[in-house]
Amino acid sequence: MNFTSPLFLFAFLPLTLAVYLLAGDRGRPWVFTAASLLFCLWAGPLMFPVILLSTMVNYLLGRSLQRKHDSQVSTSRTLVAGLIFNLGIMLGFKLLVAYGPGWVAALRVAIPSAAFAGLEPYLLKSIALPVGISFYSFSAVAYLLDISSGRLQAEVSLLRFTEYMTAFPKVVAGPITRYRQVLGDLDARQFDLAQAGEGVRRFILGLAKKAVIADRLSLMVDHGVFDQALPNLSAPNAWLVLLCYTLQIYFDFSGYSDMAIGLGMIFGLKLPENFNYPYTARSISEFWRKWHMTLSGWFREVVFYPLERKRARGSNWLNPYSNTLIVFFLTGLWHGVTVNFLIWGVLHGLAICAENSAFGRWLKKCPAVFQHSWTILVLMAAWVFFRSNSPAFAFGFLQNLVGINSSSVPTAYSVLYPPTATLWLTLILGLVFSFPVAVWLQKRLPWANDDRVKTAVSLVLLAVSLIAVAGSTFQPYIYGNF
Repeated sequence: MNFTSPLFLFAFLPLTLAVYLLAGDRGRPWVFTAASLLFCLWAGPLMFPVILLSTMVNYLLGRSLQRKHDSQVSTSRTLVAGLIFNLGIMLGFKLLVAYGPGWVAALRVAIPSAAFAGLEPYLLKSIALPVGISFYSFSAVAYLLDISSGRLQAEVSLLRFTEYMTAFPKVVAGPITRYRQVLGDLDARQFDLAQAGEGVRRFILGLAKKAVIADRLSLMVDHGVFDQALPNLSAPNAWLVLLCYTLQIYFDFSGYSDMAIGLGMIFGLKLPENFNYPYTARSISEFWRKWHMTLSGWFREVVFYPLERKRARGSNWLNPYSNTLIVFFLTGLWHGVTVNFLIWGVLHGLAICAENSAFGRWLKKCPAVFQHSWTILVLMAAWVFFRSNSPAFAFGFLQNLVGINSSSVPTAYSVLYPPTATLWLTLILGLVFSFPVAVWLQKRLPWANDDRVKTAVSLVLLAVSLIAVAGSTFQPYIYGNF
């Protein structure tokens, strides 16, 4: 189930909200939890037991950590067991999805029997990533670390903990939420009409980002260009495809985050912000303070700061550069256990290391336009590896960008969607609204802050978005695959 699907918009959401309102304060946690479990079941029935297992195991681990912490007994073994469980199932499934089809093909060669040939389609169908596993696994790790360090008391109520782990606004693609961030909201579930109204507007904004901009740009990106063994594009076409992807992934993911935050507000959960106009950044370091902020915050607190503390205590093999590279190697690994994702992560780490060197000090003295150009070029080069199907394809795409091995023959429409007036309009909208234009307008036009104006704008966006949804095919969230 997808936030932009008619099933969600016209059946699941209104019915859930209606029952939620009728249930009263005591019944709302039960309604919300039941709706979240149904959402998870519908989104991935085959892998639904995984989130149930993760919820129960982490609930029990949290209670065990609390007992040991209260008794002043070492929590290290239980904590390590929790880390191995959560990170192990996450990486295990990522390995299975990345390399499982190849393993099945190898078995087909090794076992050339009719029985295995009949079993093969079912094996391939069963190779899937559980919905949201990267996000709820990291949330669970943070929960256990907070209990072990004494920053948080373990949750006693299995209902509240299940509500936290499976909450349908955030389960597919975050934001990665700490238990301590929503604990107060889980305790008090009074319906706030003003907050819900703001949540509806936020949801519609995210819907417009996804349906009107990201899904239109996907026609250029996902039509077949990246399905080739090697790219064979002219330089202008390569730049056009890359620009479309650069904007698509931002509006797709930030649109989902807006919808998740809006849904959270409707149902009384204040989810953390995840984006702050990242393409306005003047450095890669600043980019990561604006892009997927809950993930970068998680890595800072859980990985980078402990490494820095260890370095400060005199570790000989750690330094700020190695610590940065470790963090971004793991960031790439979180996205996927393939060489391309690791290269993408290391490229970001190397760029930040460069910004912390003499080059970075020189860069800060340059004009702002030069700093911004450096950042965008690094980001776009890294996005090539993020989206490509292999390192060879990525390097070939980079060569096409500078005119090496580029094609002088028009690319077939079956591979490269022909640019249309709608595409150019979408590109312009994407470029404009990747900057804080709305914020600028609200500061300079007092009437733009009027609730009636906001409501009118939201209704127009909703109408346009629904038309776009009705006229397009299903487009899954990019970060729903992680």
